[in-house]
Amino acid sequence: MKHLIFFLLSGLFLQAQTLRINEVTSSNSIYFDEDGDSPDWIELHNYGTQNVNLENWTISDDVNNLSKWNFPNVTIPANDYLLLWASNKDRYQITASRTLINQGDIYNYLIPSSEPSTNWMNLNFDDSSWDNGASGFGYADGDDTTLLPNGTLSVYLRKEFSITNVEEIISVILDIDYDDAFVAYINGFEVARANINGVPPPYNASTNQDHEAQMYNGGIPDRFLVSDFSSILVEGTNVLAIQAHNVSTNSSDFTIIPFLSAIYSSANSSGIYPPEILNLIDNNTLHTNFKISTTSEILTLSDNNGTVIDQLLVEELPPNTSIGVSNFSNSIVSYTDTTPDAQNADEEFAGSVQNEVVFSENGGLKNQPLNLSLSGNEAGQIIRYTLDGSSPNEQSVIYSGSINISENTSVRAQIYASNYLPSKTGTESYIIGANHDIDLMLLSVNPDDFFDDDNGIYVFGPEGTFEPWMPYFGANFWEDWERPIHLSFHENDSNESVKFNAGVKIFGGWSRGQNGQRSLAFFARGQYGDSKFEHPFFDHVTYNDFEAFIVRNSGQDWLRSSMKDIMLTSLMRGSELDFQDYNPVATYINGEYWGMYNMREKINEHMLASKHNLNADEITLLTNNAEVIEGSNQEYNQIIDYINTNDLSNDANFEFVRERIDLKQYALYQASNIFFNNTDWPGNNIKFWKHPDTKWRWVMYDTDFGFGPFWDINNYNNDTLSFALDPNQDFWPNPAWSTLLFRKLTTNIGFRNQFINRYADELNTRFLPNNIINHINQIYSTIEPEVLAHYNRWKDDPSLGYEIQDINGHIGYYIDGMKNFGINRPPIVKEHIKQQFGLPNFHPLTITNLDTTQGFVEVNENLNIQEGSWTGDYFETVPVKLTAIAEFGYEFSHWSGNLFSENETIEISLTGSLQVTPNFTPTGATTPIVINEINYKSSLDFNADDWIELYNPNSSSIDLSNWQIKDNDDAHIFIIPQGTLIEGNGYMIFVKDESDFISVLPNINYIGELGFGLGGSDAVRLYNSTGTLQDEVSYESIAPWPVCADETGNTLELIAPDLDNSLPENWDCINENGSPSAINSEVLATEDFKNDSIIIYPNPVKSILYIGHVNDRFDIEVYSILGQKVTSVVATNQLDLSKFDQGVYFVRVKTKNNTFVRRVVKN
Repeated sequence: MKHLIFFLLSGLFLQAQTLRINEVTSSNSIYFDEDGDSPDWIELHNYGTQNVNLENWTISDDVNNLSKWNFPNVTIPANDYLLLWASNKDRYQITASRTLINQGDIYNYLIPSSEPSTNWMNLNFDDSSWDNGASGFGYADGDDTTLLPNGTLSVYLRKEFSITNVEEIISVILDIDYDDAFVAYINGFEVARANINGVPPPYNASTNQDHEAQMYNGGIPDRFLVSDFSSILVEGTNVLAIQAHNVSTNSSDFTIIPFLSAIYSSANSSGIYPPEILNLIDNNTLHTNFKISTTSEILTLSDNNGTVIDQLLVEELPPNTSIGVSNFSNSIVSYTDTTPDAQNADEEFAGSVQNEVVFSENGGLKNQPLNLSLSGNEAGQIIRYTLDGSSPNEQSVIYSGSINISENTSVRAQIYASNYLPSKTGTESYIIGANHDIDLMLLSVNPDDFFDDDNGIYVFGPEGTFEPWMPYFGANFWEDWERPIHLSFHENDSNESVKFNAGVKIFGGWSRGQNGQRSLAFFARGQYGDSKFEHPFFDHVTYNDFEAFIVRNSGQDWLRSSMKDIMLTSLMRGSELDFQDYNPVATYINGEYWGMYNMREKINEHMLASKHNLNADEITLLTNNAEVIEGSNQEYNQIIDYINTNDLSNDANFEFVRERIDLKQYALYQASNIFFNNTDWPGNNIKFWKHPDTKWRWVMYDTDFGFGPFWDINNYNNDTLSFALDPNQDFWPNPAWSTLLFRKLTTNIGFRNQFINRYADELNTRFLPNNIINHINQIYSTIEPEVLAHYNRWKDDPSLGYEIQDINGHIGYYIDGMKNFGINRPPIVKEHIKQQFGLPNFHPLTITNLDTTQGFVEVNENLNIQEGSWTGDYFETVPVKLTAIAEFGYEFSHWSGNLFSENETIEISLTGSLQVTPNFTPTGATTPIVINEINYKSSLDFNADDWIELYNPNSSSIDLSNWQIKDNDDAHIFIIPQGTLIEGNGYMIFVKDESDFISVLPNINYIGELGFGLGGSDAVRLYNSTGTLQDEVSYESIAPWPVCADETGNTLELIAPDLDNSLPENWDCINENGSPSAINSEVLATEDFKNDSIIIYPNPVKSILYIGHVNDRFDIEVYSILGQKVTSVVATNQLDLSKFDQGVYFVRVKTKNNTFVRRVVKN
């Protein structure tokens, strides 16, 4: 361990000499701050005999800015410590913490046999008839002061507490140890919940899964911050009410131990000083405005005069270890026993091994066995390794010679040295002789963490500890256990791979017990080494970093089609709906083939923030009946209260809801689930969210019951519309609370029409049978290469419960069932709409466009009809809105056909079939600007990041001031700066990331940054300053669009600017790394010699470039990145580039029969 520490003595006060940075950790998962987070931390020690006041002292992680964070007026007593959270939260208020409700306090409690009074959680409820007892409550774990009868399913608790000076409370914290679930209320308001649904949950509700209590095993309670506490608490007496639930009456244990604490801005006598287990020490809420890097960081402590008092280099600390000052030698040492706010531990290490194990072969698919060599250790160091997926330890085998890898093996190794912490664990997995045509995920995990009866998260656990019937509640796989895991991800179509150390949990609902192949959730956490998964796992999203993801077994569709959910959710691509993207992966666990999973994004605030370019910390995410995942449900519950007490058929009342809910998105969300016949909804699988800058929006997910479910794949006749509007059900799948919002909204004629028209729009486009069939075929093509291997792996698993004899026939049955559903569903749901809303009929609307180059028609502010003739069915008494939109150079003239109007926007009410024609006339304006080139996914070795090229086909310049560029998300807008002119026959480049672009294309003029990126399937849209669409390209990274621009180094180039850029056949990959600000000419395109032995070297080049192995007479031409020829020579194998500017050039070698172009970088 390198270290650097200074004690600057000259000119300092005595007190300054006794203060030091005493201990630091850069990856903490053991100690928690007042928010329940586990940030990095710094401990200061005053080892002298006088108090030290730190007001206006500073601490910094930046040697160029030593005053980065200022201390408040805080004093460290003699021989005492001060803990700073290095969290980047920037808090410096001196606080006082008080615990208002503690373990052992007396509660009134009720074990219910029926639903209690609806106001049981309110302050004025009379609980005098309830029993009383001290917390904790429960049975069997030895942590219960008040024993409850074995098999108790729920208990209701009430505890009054007193508060003074409410206005001085900074935060309110509920710490609670529970097994298995709870909902907590203060003064009748829900403030926290875990692991249970229902508002409120019924008294006999079981939990979503098992959750093990922590305190009886030496752990700490879970922490929940109380939101909006200032509107909940009252001066004087308040009440905490909790309903705690067990997973089942057969559960082996039950626990509930609450703590309630408040943090005050000044001293307060309420309650007691917090117990040690809560880690709520006074003045322990100081947070710096920086975090500590896990790689290398110099921390500097300076006094109030700016004099440096101490510095400490923190470098490559393993998770949950620290660096600090030895109690014995005052030297810098490392610790595995970390002790914030206390004297450093006695056991210390000289440092940690910084060098890492080097594997002679990278992991992945191997054609044949191999001999593996391990190196990287220095003199006095040894390598220890394992071959079973477990992490090495001091007892693992010592490496002494090459290891023969003849079968699938996960190799994990560490370097050890005496009195040093071992190195990071190196992991490589080798799969011998297998072939996979989809991406590959290799998992390495301690076998006991997955498969041990007592501790394994994947297995049932000891006999007698779980219910003997499906879904086997009480089994290990129902526990909320997390284990460390290593994963490597290998791209199928390249040699690219990435590795991560992460946490893993079992994921899902009943499929945990139904399916032998269990779904998994992966979490990037600093304690494992990686705080983000940074990789483009999904082709269709524009972001590449993830806090979590899941690999899903297909839920109810497991070993049926294995694709229903990804098919149905991705059918909504390009709409307003949020959904989890997907990527099928072949998976191995410790070398054993584990079949195919569908890798999915995990629905959380980070996913939504990435999709909409928002701050994740400001997102509220709710589930089911407004149960909180993130944030607070108070605002949404106010909406529900409002619609319960107001008539929404009144437009003035309806306006309250319209201002708060994205009704366009909500109408589509409802229509889609109803069309899908998703009957595991709307009383389940609901998530919705908002941000201060958005209205409430819904997320589409878990649609396995759609187009079916599997036991009734021909139920396309089901009236899911009336199902989603049913007011009379009490339980799953459509209890009254789940249909309330939709029911109330449809009482308003405006929303009713909006919903009907949006449903009709989708039936006329996205939900057309041919579109659905093509989509099913396309999705199946993504999993087909892995299907036989996957089904052969799992078809004999006991959990399946039936025999699969013909794999292709079995899958074909379910695939054909989905196609049959898609064919038969549309005409049936049209009848459902008629019946539900009492509509006379539906009729065909035909739009005839005589020249689609002149303009198009927008239908219901949703569909853009750009076909010569288009027909869709719409409903009588429901007006349809049509808008004629002229292309650049034309203007709207009039509507003709079965009507005449000179208004661009018209509303039509169908009473029979109707045909309309938009008519446009030339304006004499200039030719429209063209979207000419798109770089949506750079290669790793030429990473310019995303960029877009516009071309002006006119001879004169055009003012682009305040024009807009968008992708397929209307929220992603780049406004072109005022005064921007694009020259006649000129180009203009717009970039996502300036530094990336300049790093590889330094001589190209550009405008940026866009503020958003482009996905593999996305759109580029150009609007003029009045908001009129000027050009649009909706492209994909799959056929029929060219696939050559997807992370290959190429770009999508329009073959000629006068071609229709909406057609995929008019695009190609013409030039290596594209041709920004230059014609997309094939003069720079690469066509290799038949004799591929030609070499051009060195590359990059500083002076002389050599051309070798050319047997014929040849000419050489050199072009700039702009396509300009800068030099040419004849018949020489040496080219002097020493006087050329730095940048990218194209060297074109021409012989009699061939042309060869190579991109060369001049340094």
